[in-house]
Amino acid sequence: MSLAALRGEFSKLYRQRITYASFAVILVLVGLITWGSHHERERFDVGDALGPQFIVAGKSVTALFVARAAMEVALTVLVPVLIAVVVGAMVAGERQLGTLRTLLSRPVRRGTVLVAKLIVGWSFAVALTLFLGLTALGLGQVVFGWGDLVIPRRGLIVFDSHTGLVRVIQAYGLACASMCAVASLGLMLSTVFDNPLTASGLTVAFLLVSGMVGLMPYFEAIKPHLLTTHLDIYEQVFAASIDSRALWTSAAYLGGYALVAVAIAMVVFDRRDVTC
Repeated sequence: MSLAALRGEFSKLYRQRITYASFAVILVLVGLITWGSHHERERFDVGDALGPQFIVAGKSVTALFVARAAMEVALTVLVPVLIAVVVGAMVAGERQLGTLRTLLSRPVRRGTVLVAKLIVGWSFAVALTLFLGLTALGLGQVVFGWGDLVIPRRGLIVFDSHTGLVRVIQAYGLACASMCAVASLGLMLSTVFDNPLTASGLTVAFLLVSGMVGLMPYFEAIKPHLLTTHLDIYEQVFAASIDSRALWTSAAYLGGYALVAVAIAMVVFDRRDVTC
């Protein structure tokens, strides 16, 4: 792996306005989630949900609650779309501008160039996901303070603040892995198509179609093998008891999709005439 190639790709990434715009969009979204949680705290009142026979002390909306809510909102569509837009342009965008031809005219192997782009694409996916979590925790702490993690959608699960923080950290770590799979898919399509909009659009379309197929009852047999079935792997750590077998299965599928996408990208990028 050439450090010069890696530095060059990082430099390209952080010279683009879309990179900073992506982080700005995440910041705005987290602000809206925090604002909405502040004005809709009554909806999350655990005491009301349990009934008058229960006495509940403390608060249900905390920094950990906001961090988890941000995952539900952003990682379903927004973050994958932002990753698709940025990573989908890494090869196709340079080919369209003609800079890829100049780059490959130097004594550098194509595989080295693509690996550098892959690492930078993964780093962007990880940075965007972690930025989501850190800003959600930070704004949640400022507005609501620290406290337990209350999950009202699974028969009311409550984690103490320490356990809740561990689960949130684990969830964001798994989310990074799932977003890296999306980045791998985007890079693959970026090597196949010359137009960055086409590569980005098809990445998003693949995820949407996969998600819709998973909702159709007559495709129930293939649902366990779809990428979108496993993209929400982070939700598994919010169960009262983590199913390790299901967790490893989802991780294996994500790794498999990423590996296949990278392999196809390598073959296509190596064989395509991108210098003309």
